Amino acid sequence: MSGPGRSIDTEVAIVGAGVAGLTAARALQTAGRSFRLLEASHRIGGRVYTEMLDSNMPFDLGAHWIHSDQVNPFARIARDLNSKVVPEQDHYVAGRHFVDGNWLPPDACEAFVAFFDRQVAHMTAAAAAGPDRPVVDVIDNDSPWAPYFYLFFGQNYSCDVDMISVRDASAYRQCGIDLAVRSGFGNLVARHGADVPVTLNSAVSEIDTSGPVVRVRTNRGTLRAAKVLLTVSSSVLANRQIRFVPGLPEWKLAAIRELPMGSCMRVGIVFEKPLPSEPGASFTTRFGEEDPLHFRNRPCGHDCIEVTTGGRLAAWMERSGEAATLDYILARLRQVLGNAATPVTRCRIVSAWDGDEWTRGAYSYAVPGAQAQRQALAMPVDNRMYFAGEATSTRFYATVHGACFSATDAVALLLAS
Repeated sequence: MSGPGRSIDTEVAIVGAGVAGLTAARALQTAGRSFRLLEASHRIGGRVYTEMLDSNMPFDLGAHWIHSDQVNPFARIARDLNSKVVPEQDHYVAGRHFVDGNWLPPDACEAFVAFFDRQVAHMTAAAAAGPDRPVVDVIDNDSPWAPYFYLFFGQNYSCDVDMISVRDASAYRQCGIDLAVRSGFGNLVARHGADVPVTLNSAVSEIDTSGPVVRVRTNRGTLRAAKVLLTVSSSVLANRQIRFVPGLPEWKLAAIRELPMGSCMRVGIVFEKPLPSEPGASFTTRFGEEDPLHFRNRPCGHDCIEVTTGGRLAAWMERSGEAATLDYILARLRQVLGNAATPVTRCRIVSAWDGDEWTRGAYSYAVPGAQAQRQALAMPVDNRMYFAGEATSTRFYATVHGACFSATDAVALLLAS
């Protein structure tokens, strides 16, 4: 671009160096276009982030599974970078059940897996047959297995069954199996994106498209670009952390409002002595009318336990704080092992995505009646402002590969306009 007031610093300003932003940057590199990738935090990767739980024990605080290995580019990237992956061989809700002080018989696992799959079938049929409605309206809530379905549903969708559109919940597509990265998915993403140029600690406060060039204001100054691609979360947009001049159109604001970010908490605990193997690699506890809690014992061969919760329980745990969360988990573990047999905690790690300033939640869901808003969120504004990220994906939302595909699609639109 040239002419009075039309000089630019770069062709495309990309806001956010999570997986979508990194993927967009690589696509623009391949196309030979100039770009600046701006990241508000001190690191790349966004919600795919690994920290060390203990010596030689990485733990993913965010995205953990390489879902749908048949289509997920990170299955290939893991192989290319010689990262060991561990396949999820069983149905992911399979495991033992400890209920009111007793282990249920082995056939309980098969019964719950069958119940879970029936509810998914009910959701699929309801999504195709009638008006959109909450998932809670189309599943068997009277079954004794219902609370366990709620538990795993919350992990998957970061919300509870009364909060989400059945059409949105049923639109997700699984293509193959899931893989866990033994060295950490976040570490894999960081290695893959290490050669992408990015400006860290550069928070965008305003995007001004009122003039002949796009002005992107940050805490480090103003960047002038021909176009801008936003990959920040829907909650960051909803929280108005970025000011838009002129304001976003109402159809875009509606899409942002109706695709909120849910809650998901991941907790890792290492004990002075490894947890006994007797409870099994995967077990779920429940006492009375309380919420069930699911444990993974020695995930990826590491001597730790892993607990993942979603929806309102995860939000409550995060608000309650790390110490209260640990007490809540250990109290339920003691009910399984007994006070004397429960080992002493040596170290722990707890995620807190709701309170993270640059994400404000775990991943997106569509409220009832709003499944089509994912497409609206993905649509550009005035062919100068583009959007990508898992929330814009209609088939692979809430996933890393959904973020990848959305970025590839957004860059294709941007280059064609």
